[in-house]
Amino acid sequence: MIDFFEKTKSERAAVTIVESAIVFPVMFIILLFLMYMGNAYYVKAQVDAIVVENAIAGANYCADPILESIKRNGGAVPSVKKLEVEPYRYFIGGMDDVEDYIADRVKKQIDSSTISILGEMSPDLKTSKSNIAKFNNYILYSTFSVNVKYDITFPIRLLGSKEPTVMRVNSYAEIAVSDTSEFIRNTDMVIDYFGDSKAGTTIKGAFDKINEVLQTFASK
Repeated sequence: MIDFFEKTKSERAAVTIVESAIVFPVMFIILLFLMYMGNAYYVKAQVDAIVVENAIAGANYCADPILESIKRNGGAVPSVKKLEVEPYRYFIGGMDDVEDYIADRVKKQIDSSTISILGEMSPDLKTSKSNIAKFNNYILYSTFSVNVKYDITFPIRLLGSKEPTVMRVNSYAEIAVSDTSEFIRNTDMVIDYFGDSKAGTTIKGAFDKINEVLQTFASK
């Protein structure tokens, strides 16, 4: 009887050892993968914050060019003579300097400010400088967008894979450019251009007729 119990205990111990040999490596791989995934999303959150921050800054610089001049002068307000006046810049362009400045700042911040907790998992930027920051002119309104595509390489290889696992990520932010005074200036320019033309006269006549009809109904 004693031999039976001892044999049963030894068999259970053997089964436990076999189960542990199977379960522990699997659990270790799962935990390790979860740690690397958490680190990857931590890096992504940092890049997302950089993208949003610079999209807001770019929109502000487009709305008020003086802010960009102050930033480049180290916080000092430039003299009136050094200010570059760009009337109607939303129509004819002139935002290339802002786009280049924001693109350079995004690249520098991603390279220097992004922190990876586990191993070399820093983002590998794949977007060219010319495509990172962009001023979008939609005539009636405008926006400033920042878009970066990058790879996060895991320092491990999945089973059967010859290359390290790569996570491809895209971070994008688009902010409206709010400049009421510029919109009014652009509207005045359109009115000036069309005011004395035949098209302007025709449009004005059509609106006058519409106003007459509305006033007629209002008086009744």
